[in-house]
Amino acid sequence: MTKILRIVLIVLLAISALLTILFYAGGEDISGQPVYTNIFLLWAVLLTGIAVVVTVIFPVIQMITNPKNAKKGLLGVVAIVVVIAIAYGLSSGEALGVRNPDLVQYDVPSTLKYAGTMINSIYVLAIIAFVSVMYVEVSKIFK
Repeated sequence: MTKILRIVLIVLLAISALLTILFYAGGEDISGQPVYTNIFLLWAVLLTGIAVVVTVIFPVIQMITNPKNAKKGLLGVVAIVVVIAIAYGLSSGEALGVRNPDLVQYDVPSTLKYAGTMINSIYVLAIIAFVSVMYVEVSKIFK
């Protein structure tokens, strides 16, 4: 299995290298754009799709084959959901009343609520990280 995987990865690398060479050395069309831009972008989308599928499928297979470790993984997902729920509760969707015409499009309650949730989740995660580091260091002193 590892031999097949290694061969597949080498083939993907070779195709990527060939497309990169074609992209930079393939010439330009009338508008001055590289000729192989679309092929290069489609290859990038294909590789991204493969990465997403593998990223989703392998953990599911791992959870099915080893259900005891699946509980730990699901506990991490639940913890992230709780952190985001706390951050959502702390964020405000109140309009800012921006007068700048370039920024008015961002003064939308749903956008502000989303941005506030992300900022607050970073704060909550930073606090959790800080408390974890302090706990580990203090517990080392008392051992």
